Amino acid sequence: MFNYGTAVVSWGNVSLRVYSSDGQNITEKCWDSNSWYVGAFKAAGQTVGAASWVDSGGQIHIRVYVSNQGKIVEHCWDKDSWYVGALSTDGSRASATAWYVDGAVHLRVYVTKADGGVQEQCWDGAGPWYVGAYAG
Repeated sequence: MFNYGTAVVSWGNVSLRVYSSDGQNITEKCWDSNSWYVGAFKAAGQTVGAASWVDSGGQIHIRVYVSNQGKIVEHCWDKDSWYVGALSTDGSRASATAWYVDGAVHLRVYVTKADGGVQEQCWDGAGPWYVGAYAG
């Protein structure tokens, strides 16, 4: 299988989530300290970016940004299931980072647009998403 893109997140004492594309679908493989297994995440898509954080209560949160036919869509894990998030924008690729400070998550997603430029999408605390100052 040819890999069209991979993103990884980690937390704690060696928990990993690897999101990979075969050009048509994004799938998840997981490591939790002792073995690899197939995760629950699956979405149609060509490329993938991901970010994660642990909140003050110890809960892990994961965001996966999937590009499918020129659109980036956010997928979210906050406790026990995947759901589609609030970010949806035109783009062919996305990379992401997150940090948690003073009770609020901050997300930055860098989206490659059709013209080849990169646009920053931002989420601070309770939202909404907005276009950031970075442009490349």
